[in-house]
Amino acid sequence: MRRHYYDFFGSVLLEVRGDGGRSTQQFYTMFDHFEVEDPGREPDVVVERTTEEPELDAVLGDPSDHYGWTGDRFVVRSGSNFMAVEPGWDHIYVSPNWEPFKATYPVEFRIRQELAKEGRALVHASGIELNGETTLFPAWRGGGKTNTLLSLLREGAGYLSDDRLWVGTDGTALGYPLSVNLQPYNIRSFPEIEVEHDDVQDKIRDEVSQFIEVNVNAGDSVVHKGISFLSERFLAEQGREFTDVSEIFPRSEHVPESTVDNVVALRAAPNEDHVSVEELSAERMVTEVNAISYYEWNELLEEYFLAYDALCPGPSFADQLEEVVEAEEDAFRQLFEEVDTYQAWIPRTADWNAEGIDREIVERIESLPDRKQAHTAD
Repeated sequence: MRRHYYDFFGSVLLEVRGDGGRSTQQFYTMFDHFEVEDPGREPDVVVERTTEEPELDAVLGDPSDHYGWTGDRFVVRSGSNFMAVEPGWDHIYVSPNWEPFKATYPVEFRIRQELAKEGRALVHASGIELNGETTLFPAWRGGGKTNTLLSLLREGAGYLSDDRLWVGTDGTALGYPLSVNLQPYNIRSFPEIEVEHDDVQDKIRDEVSQFIEVNVNAGDSVVHKGISFLSERFLAEQGREFTDVSEIFPRSEHVPESTVDNVVALRAAPNEDHVSVEELSAERMVTEVNAISYYEWNELLEEYFLAYDALCPGPSFADQLEEVVEAEEDAFRQLFEEVDTYQAWIPRTADWNAEGIDREIVERIESLPDRKQAHTAD
């Protein structure tokens, strides 16, 4: 059985076991930066691929979509796929095509617990270091984190992370260099990104899918909705393709830790043509980041842990989640009160390069020190 080990900041050791299917393969590609050959100790958490169907003694929910208890494992089922968890969430079993992120969040929860003891919090943000200034970009999914990161990396910025990273009460951020899940709109915005295809048929299928995405509005008519559905079902790339940032922009170096200077919350602005930046209070930033965290992972974890507490004997994991969320909110508040906080309105367009949005975002971020000096002078 294939086994890989991942050491997260010396705090949590993850072991992933198994071949085949999406459920473990995404861990291998997404966490490759943290892989270690010989950890020298037992793992804190294990994620293991399995095909052994759980036999349930109790069920909460519908026959094909429920939470359950086997007597020694908590089970989450969605159709033909499932995740089974030993009490304590130290060993997680996943069916071959279980959605990987639904197992990633419980693993990251263990990391969050450990790093919260050090005054650190997980934030859904990209982060870069440019011209001696470190800027973080919290954003809702689809808010422009990756395109913002790529625009700045092209200018020679170092990177902390594309999707999420760790901030601390000491004013620093830890890089979390997960491989990037590039979407078609990211690739269209940056022509230098080369997409590899398995064969000519795969290349044609991808190009037709992208043409439909750009030129067919799924809300226009029943016919357009049907075309979009068929494209997503049969043409669009299945699963996720992760790419190491260093492969896209080799001269951009990973920044493992840096002192934070600016935090810029990204907001999609469908009716705007240009990027604009304005100040945002620290308290508003805390509220926004808390909401993003709830949407991205805390809501799902809360549901898991409440069902787990209802079915499984032992300590409450819902209470543990609440403790971590409170500790992270304190970390956010302390950091945001010490740095400059802004919000950026980002036009929602599929091709940043053609519209010049990539250049605008660079100019706005490069101008932040000037804004700071002007504000200090006033």
